[in-house]
Amino acid sequence: MTVNLEKNILKNYFLATYLVILYLVSDSIPMATIFQEGLLPLSFMVVGFLLYGLYYLLPALAITSLVKFISKKLSPASTKATYIAAVASTGLTTLLLYANAKIFALYGMFFNGFILNLIMTPGGIESLGGSSASDIGFALIVIGFFSLQGLILWLTHRFYSNKAGFNLSFKYLPSLTIVLTILVHMGFALDSYTTNQLTQVGESIPFYQTVSARGFYESLGIPRTRETKLKVKGKLNYPINPIAFKQPAKPYNIIWLTSESWRADTLNETVMPNSWAFAKNAARYTRNYSTGNGTRMGVFGMFMGLPGNYWFPFFESRRGAAIIDVLQKQNYQMSFYTSAKFSYPEFEKTIFAQVASDQLHEIHKAQTGWESDRDNVTNLLSFIDKRDQKKPFFTFMFFESPHARYYFPPESVIAKPYKDDINYATLSKKKFNEDIGPIKNRYINSVHHLDMQYGRIFEYLKTHQLLDNTIVVLIGDHGEEFMEHGFWGHNSTFVDQQVRTPLVIYKPGMKHLVSDQMTSHMDIVPTIMPLLGVSNPSNDYAIGYNLLAGEKRDHTYISDWDKVTYVDDEVKITQPVNGKSIKVSKINDEDLSATERKSILEKKQPAMVQLVQDLGKFFKKKDAKTQQ
Repeated sequence: MTVNLEKNILKNYFLATYLVILYLVSDSIPMATIFQEGLLPLSFMVVGFLLYGLYYLLPALAITSLVKFISKKLSPASTKATYIAAVASTGLTTLLLYANAKIFALYGMFFNGFILNLIMTPGGIESLGGSSASDIGFALIVIGFFSLQGLILWLTHRFYSNKAGFNLSFKYLPSLTIVLTILVHMGFALDSYTTNQLTQVGESIPFYQTVSARGFYESLGIPRTRETKLKVKGKLNYPINPIAFKQPAKPYNIIWLTSESWRADTLNETVMPNSWAFAKNAARYTRNYSTGNGTRMGVFGMFMGLPGNYWFPFFESRRGAAIIDVLQKQNYQMSFYTSAKFSYPEFEKTIFAQVASDQLHEIHKAQTGWESDRDNVTNLLSFIDKRDQKKPFFTFMFFESPHARYYFPPESVIAKPYKDDINYATLSKKKFNEDIGPIKNRYINSVHHLDMQYGRIFEYLKTHQLLDNTIVVLIGDHGEEFMEHGFWGHNSTFVDQQVRTPLVIYKPGMKHLVSDQMTSHMDIVPTIMPLLGVSNPSNDYAIGYNLLAGEKRDHTYISDWDKVTYVDDEVKITQPVNGKSIKVSKINDEDLSATERKSILEKKQPAMVQLVQDLGKFFKKKDAKTQQ
């Protein structure tokens, strides 16, 4: 084969792959929305979209070129190694972009640090709850993408071998790409420095890389538009003052029950009769917000009493929760259970960092979430049964039944019809919308099973007269959306369905309470600490309120991997940590016009300043990097 023929085949092969890439990425590009924003955002979107399609191909081009160079040195007439490298590298590229598009369509996010953590951390993949059908589907998809690239190469080769091909000249493409790259990124830098019209556009292009040219534009005398910018970094100062306490003469036992994906509206008499009846003798808070739209930030916030964004410095410092310190100093017997893993998220290195490994119990045999929940409840009750009755105990359990694929036994079925399985490999937004009713019914059945396990614990406490000296907390780590706002599950947005959870707190001798005041996961520790004899004000160790003392909040914070949302009675304002883009919606998650957004941001500026201060509160002042 001549050098020119091989060159033409590869050029056209990569051109065809480029078109495949544009097709895969196009689903995440909101062309219709951007078109309504005006000519500038639309032009930026089109150029950026076409440019980034080339960037995604650069690794495959580099690998293929390197293999071709080495191959020609070893065997000048051979093209086999070059073609294999081309198919392998482009197959992997298109496969990853397909996976990225699938993640975005269902969860509203691109491949990021959170997804990487999910893949790399022990227990992460298992937490997805994929089935064998999903595994087979994913395997077929992988084979399909590499086969597609092989077919494209074969067709291109056949086309040119029959001398039917034509010469494409890309002589000026590198120069044009460099010029457009400079224009697009410097234009975005100018916009972020001034008007912020292009932020949404940039976020819609997978892996768009922002650049800063602040010094350059300042030197030109261009006026700057300033918006609050958050940075969370520094050396922890937690708690701010040492925790002081006087242990009560008759200390309370504590049972803390947390469920995966337990959304607020499922705590009712039909779906959860046992929990509903128990709540009639407790305090039930109907407007509770999680500290996150995922497990990591949700559970972290409830134990730490802090916004979820503090996760990262706590993880780096291997610092556990202050409430655990107090319980250990008061010689509580402790035993914790999870139907997931303490290693994912890494609670063994954050919340429970100071807890002995033999007090952290996981189910190691392969079984479904409902089976693990059932066995863990048995183990938890056994721990209480065998405890030293002269000392108080604290036990925690994380339930997994309501996690997708939503697990339950036949006796828990109360909602029909339901899907027998959820095949992640074949899911699409369109198909999910069609099947959402039966899928949600599957979730309802799993929550009913959760209630059956709660009922076992309630009955044990009643039978053994433990309700006279035991605090009980019932709470979800976060909610679960069923396409009410265009997505499924959690971890994607901060709509109510993903961030509102039940909250029930039982204290012996309390009066029944139903409250619709705003509460947060951050309020649980400030509510319990005084019952342990802690005399510190709550702001020494939390950004929360004592709910049983009648304290009230007027706003809260919700976090994910890289964003934080301010919530009050009017609005939700979402801002990236270490970024500038701000999204504003009404409290009911409806969008705002540009004029309304501007007015709200001006009105809420003091609240944004408070957010900055709260995200820097538990760092040593000289090291704090949280700034405006």
